[in-house]
Amino acid sequence: MNKKKEGTRRKQEQKTRSRWLITGGLLLVLIAGLWIVLSNKQSQSNGGRPISRLTTNDFHALAFSSTEPETVFFGHHNGVMLSQDGGKNWRPISGISGDAMALAVPLSTPGLVYAAGHGLFSISEDDGKTWESPATNLPGTDIHGFIADPDDASQVYANVVGFGIFGSQDGGITWSQLSTTGSPNIMVMSMAIGKNAQTLYLPGGQDGLWSSTDGGKTWARVENAPDQGAIAALYVRDSGRLYVTTLGNTAGLYVSDDQGATWTSTNLRGFFLAVAVSPLDPDHIIAVNDRGEVFASRDGGISWSDK
Repeated sequence: MNKKKEGTRRKQEQKTRSRWLITGGLLLVLIAGLWIVLSNKQSQSNGGRPISRLTTNDFHALAFSSTEPETVFFGHHNGVMLSQDGGKNWRPISGISGDAMALAVPLSTPGLVYAAGHGLFSISEDDGKTWESPATNLPGTDIHGFIADPDDASQVYANVVGFGIFGSQDGGITWSQLSTTGSPNIMVMSMAIGKNAQTLYLPGGQDGLWSSTDGGKTWARVENAPDQGAIAALYVRDSGRLYVTTLGNTAGLYVSDDQGATWTSTNLRGFFLAVAVSPLDPDHIIAVNDRGEVFASRDGGISWSDK
């Protein structure tokens, strides 16, 4: 009799354990599901999910092709990479090496691509298929910041480390100095051209965003720039929009529709090192952050889902 009672007790304990295991498993599933939902909401609130991730050692520059709406160029320490599907997949471009700190693709000359950086100044006239490195009269070849006028491909600007800002009107063959290293004395990593060839922008890291209205001869800090610091800047003439990425507590991509007087967040959060807008579709934006994650928007920065 005692053996029967003991067997009955054990069966009841096993049933109880089973119920607890099932209940515990259901709770774990619910918790996991809740975590996924909250993670998705958090990701969406920070600007959506990346469409790809670059695995290079650094992330310098982005530029859309002037002829193919889904073709994007990416500059890094070991050259230039190419995507033909809007930034989802990437492959290296042959024929060019070196640290591509800046890329410029003027819409006025289809197929023309400039690449400049550490010991690098190269030009392609066939959308990156072949490259040439012309001789110039620049005093140095450490170029931190390079830009071409989208409406006049022969008008280009360069920030040469240790020497200052230079301008060229023949596509980078002959240059003249516009301002010295002390105007402004900041660590420039990129460069942007504004509503005309006389309006330039220099993101100076923690020194903030600077602008020139006389073609680079004199500079002034943009006092009402968003957040803190400035990493990358870009101006789109078709839309009149100025983009800048920042360094502060609310770091991310910001946009101004009034030449920098007021700013709005695009809801893309994080430290973004490069940004590009398609010259063929001003609503198509891509940006890469300090982890190499590539984000895309098809609606001017309202959402970041690449749909």
